[in-house]
Amino acid sequence: MATKSIMKLGAALFFTLALAAECSIAQDQPAEAPQYSGFLGDYSQLQPVSGKEGVLAYVNKGVDYKAYTKVMIAPVEVWTSPSSDYKGVQPDALKRMTDNMRASFVNALKPAYPVVDQPGPGVLTVRIAITGVQPTNPALNATDFVPIKALFNFARSASGDAPQVAEMTAEMEVLDANGKRVAEAVVTRKGNKEVAQGAEITWSQLQAITDFWGKSFRQRLDQLRGVSSGAGNGSDEVPGM
Repeated sequence: MATKSIMKLGAALFFTLALAAECSIAQDQPAEAPQYSGFLGDYSQLQPVSGKEGVLAYVNKGVDYKAYTKVMIAPVEVWTSPSSDYKGVQPDALKRMTDNMRASFVNALKPAYPVVDQPGPGVLTVRIAITGVQPTNPALNATDFVPIKALFNFARSASGDAPQVAEMTAEMEVLDANGKRVAEAVVTRKGNKEVAQGAEITWSQLQAITDFWGKSFRQRLDQLRGVSSGAGNGSDEVPGM
């Protein structure tokens, strides 16, 4: 009986030590480095935002944001992933993506912040890119479909009928009246609608993501300027701010 007890104790001790060693190894392994597109150029000031998954950001809080009452949104860019099997991107798909991304920010900013088309005093310039896009060969009769792979699998190791949701990554920077960077961010967010394996993606599956980013930007800009936010349900997960 004593021998069995000793054996059980030894097995339990071995399991505990093995588990501790495994945890130690996992903690010692560096986190996977984010995949940057190159759109921002300099990523050295980005830091993870506490409590916000998929958000890296930098904000120069020494800037007097109260002086800025207008926003200029530069033409939105789309950066494809170097690992894409299909390299072509249809012009109409690009226009749908960039127009809708811009509209999400314009709608969130107005009427409090007029969106202008020229930089200058009192104007913050916002540069945005949809990044990591993996194009697909679109169907000839595609209309609202976005010919890209923008999916996150709920079970990454699963296959077949495993549910998916749309996922989108963007990089963004904010420039002051002199063209100096005052904020930047790299953000990845998942949509709230399931997508069947192999199904074509429509912009409606991505719209909630860009609308969230637009409202979040407005909310954070309000906070930095010390005014009450009119952005509705946003978050302090703010691209570039």
